[in-house]
Amino acid sequence: MGLRPLYDVLAKLFFFLQLALFIQCVLVASVAGMLASPLMRAVRRTPATNWAGALAMRVLAEHILGITVEVIGAENLVHTRDRPCIIVANHQSLLDSVWLSWIFPRRAVIVANMSISRIPILGWFMRLGGNLFVKQGDNQSIKALFEDSLHYLEKERTSIVMFPEGKRNPSERGSLLEFKKGAFYLAYCTHTPIIPIAVQCTHPLYSWDACRFRRNCIIRIRVLAPISTQCLAEEDIPDLVSNTRNDIQKACISLTSIATQTDVAA
Repeated sequence: MGLRPLYDVLAKLFFFLQLALFIQCVLVASVAGMLASPLMRAVRRTPATNWAGALAMRVLAEHILGITVEVIGAENLVHTRDRPCIIVANHQSLLDSVWLSWIFPRRAVIVANMSISRIPILGWFMRLGGNLFVKQGDNQSIKALFEDSLHYLEKERTSIVMFPEGKRNPSERGSLLEFKKGAFYLAYCTHTPIIPIAVQCTHPLYSWDACRFRRNCIIRIRVLAPISTQCLAEEDIPDLVSNTRNDIQKACISLTSIATQTDVAA
């Protein structure tokens, strides 16, 4: 047996320590966003509350958790400054809150599961930021989400971040679930451009089952070219969903390969 049992105990201890630090970072970032909320509301920039919280999370993740994010194709985010966009990305784990903090637009809201709104402090912050919540399988909730999304895009000129897989997908190889068409139908209805974002497989960095939460690591993401929906017809939506998923999947594989090669070299 040797030192293996001791190693396993220390590994689990480190995992829970890093997880506790992560939770503290989320709470502190949420409080920072809530403190900024009155000012943002005063200048009618409620969604900027989210940007303030994201900025705090970025600083905390880099200096407390030892996690940085490499953004490839950041120039494609320039479009969010001039007009609202729908940002779609693959959804994996709690590390999504880290990479999002690097690219979150100044005027944007995120679509999240209704259960998150009930989490103390984090849920309060997200509600103050005007974020959208949906209860899976509830038609009334889905209808309300669609109407609120239309309001943000057309009236508030605010971007929306969505995860078309519909739930977390902690795949060990980075394979994606099938995309739901909601984000794409919304883009069709509002002629809003879509900005796809691919995130490397983060399973080697974080895994609850394996009690793994790495420090001093890099999350690599790629911002793909915006997709115009100005001339999109309703019958084109299935192809748009499929092509966008394929593009994100290919980029995920490429990013994960780069990360693996870098780890081997190190």
